[in-house]
Amino acid sequence: MTKTPHAIRLVFIADGTSVHTKYWSTEFMQRGYDVHIISFTPEPVEGVKVHQLKYFGKIAYPLRIWSVRRAVRKIRPDVLHAHYISNYGVYAALSGFNPIVMSAWGDDIDTGPERSRIVKFFVKFALKRAEVVHTGDELGKRRLIELGCDKRKILVQNWGIDTDLFSPTARSQALRKRLGIEDSYSVLCARYWSPEYHVDVFLRAVPLVLGKMPNVKFILLGGGILEKNLKELANNLGIDRNVLFLGKVGRDEMPAYLASVDVYVDTITDFVTNASGDGPPRRGGGGIGQTTGQAMSCGTPQILSDQLNARMGDWFRGIMYRQSDYRDLAQKIIDLLPDEKLRKKIGEESRKVVLQSWNLEKTLKMWDSIYNELSGLSASERGS
Repeated sequence: MTKTPHAIRLVFIADGTSVHTKYWSTEFMQRGYDVHIISFTPEPVEGVKVHQLKYFGKIAYPLRIWSVRRAVRKIRPDVLHAHYISNYGVYAALSGFNPIVMSAWGDDIDTGPERSRIVKFFVKFALKRAEVVHTGDELGKRRLIELGCDKRKILVQNWGIDTDLFSPTARSQALRKRLGIEDSYSVLCARYWSPEYHVDVFLRAVPLVLGKMPNVKFILLGGGILEKNLKELANNLGIDRNVLFLGKVGRDEMPAYLASVDVYVDTITDFVTNASGDGPPRRGGGGIGQTTGQAMSCGTPQILSDQLNARMGDWFRGIMYRQSDYRDLAQKIIDLLPDEKLRKKIGEESRKVVLQSWNLEKTLKMWDSIYNELSGLSASERGS
């Protein structure tokens, strides 16, 4: 494959179904990069070259490594950026290529390495192979150092929020009417419907809220494997008329949803569960949830569990409830919804935090500088 002069060939090895992967690759394609995605789960992205890796089944790990190495050799990137260290980061480390950037997404450094000695071994190996290791906050940096990462190559930087797109001006009366919330209070939760996000806590709080405030609608976005279970729970609790299960919503639609509701709730906790209901505690590294940041940018007040990242960070301006305690969550919702003055204050202060610290354009310029610097390293090592 030939490369256009001066166009950096940037390859993301990542989950191809991720909204973040698609958005990030599109942004740099529009900035003139020759962008490729390598993934076991590819989906088309306009203007980006997508390469599918063959999975070869659960036990064929060597063949998957060979598949990755073959794809990287064929594409000949200037920079390889791996997302989710315990999965694609390990494959990038075994590709034989450098320079490599790795981005931690949360559980890949947080709880994943604690589940298995083998996973921890490979995560540590991957961290040693990377030129730059990216995490969203200081807790993530601390966790990376615990895993043996050289602190000199750790980059602490949130992903950035498009503050023009995610703005109070995205509030949509048409959407409010369609959802039936124009004359009622509304509370939204946008975590995926899978065990580790504890969305059931949100639903269990609903009847307690309705007992005090019957004029409230609850909206669930995200979708996931627990859809049937959660709908059955809503039915058993007798709240199905007040709960809207809307599933997965595209990025272009999210600003209107986040700006049009009265309160945003995040149910993530410091404890990750699997299908059996158990798992290791989180140790930091997840940073702020991207959707939480987007809600903040929209000026929508948030209620989060008192999990580590919310307690330790200096970014949170909303209200906390005791994690996994649906009664406490219900009370916080009951307290906040009728308090318009407090909701407005939280929304304005949250928006200010995002404008000051999470501006997307500044973030993209920083990454542009990093990719250019690493591309120069790549060229010198190739002797070109």
